[in-house]
Amino acid sequence: MGANRRTRELIRVSLDLEPVQQMKLRTHQLKHWRLPLLDNLELFHGANMTHDYPPHVHEEYSVLLLLAGAEIHMCRGTTHTAFPGQLMLNNADEAHASSSLAAEYRIIRLGLKWFSKIGAEVFGRNFGTPYFSRPIVQDSLSFRRLLNLHQKLEQNVSALEQESEFLSTMGLFLSRQDRHHSIVPRRGKETRQIKVVRDYLKSHFAENVSLSQLAALTNLSPFYLLRVFHHQIGFPPHEYQTQVRIAHARKLIRNGLSLSHVALETGFFDQSHLSRNFRRVVGMTPGQYLSQSKIVQES
Repeated sequence: MGANRRTRELIRVSLDLEPVQQMKLRTHQLKHWRLPLLDNLELFHGANMTHDYPPHVHEEYSVLLLLAGAEIHMCRGTTHTAFPGQLMLNNADEAHASSSLAAEYRIIRLGLKWFSKIGAEVFGRNFGTPYFSRPIVQDSLSFRRLLNLHQKLEQNVSALEQESEFLSTMGLFLSRQDRHHSIVPRRGKETRQIKVVRDYLKSHFAENVSLSQLAALTNLSPFYLLRVFHHQIGFPPHEYQTQVRIAHARKLIRNGLSLSHVALETGFFDQSHLSRNFRRVVGMTPGQYLSQSKIVQES
């Protein structure tokens, strides 16, 4: 943790940023919206973002375009830093943590369905599931095209233009990452026992699951299961269950359920427990997410 603080301070000085304590006093802006035509593709636009995100996973692939400030990205036991003009890439279901320092960014969250569909067209049907091997990428052409796409998808454009721009831009982006050897077929290191545990937690996310229950599923001792799960996934099983709960909470909030009902449905003790974890992982409160979940670009 101390090393990460030193890293943030060095980056702050190199970018001539004001101290983090002062940056946090300034109001950050985080907007997100969805595109029903593109399978509810989610897009984010954050400005003046200073926030530490704990280790977590996304169900989707994430492409972040950094416009200002800095993003510190921690995954696979290594720390990387993105600066303006660079792309930060996250694989689906890959544990990572990050810190935003006075950052302005735009994010495209791409579901596995679309990613696999476009990847099959670009790489061929036998390529398998694509995997970003480099978290930080310097590719000015992809950056410009993705920025133009993101800004266009913020407007009300026709269905034909929306889908055409999306497919052509993402196809170009994936083909260029292939050319630069920053995207490869996914090679899973996850063992069968850990997959069993993850699948069980996904199916029983709202239940009060014990470590002994999970150990019984795998014929491993609780201590050994805890150690192996943390090593392969990046955090312990209880945190993984929290991540799954937050993912479901986002869907229920978008569907218009009350926050108290969402907390009950997703296994949190109460609305306060939901709010604390939601803010920690998503970067905004459930109430803020609820107000913005109504932002849907209609074609």
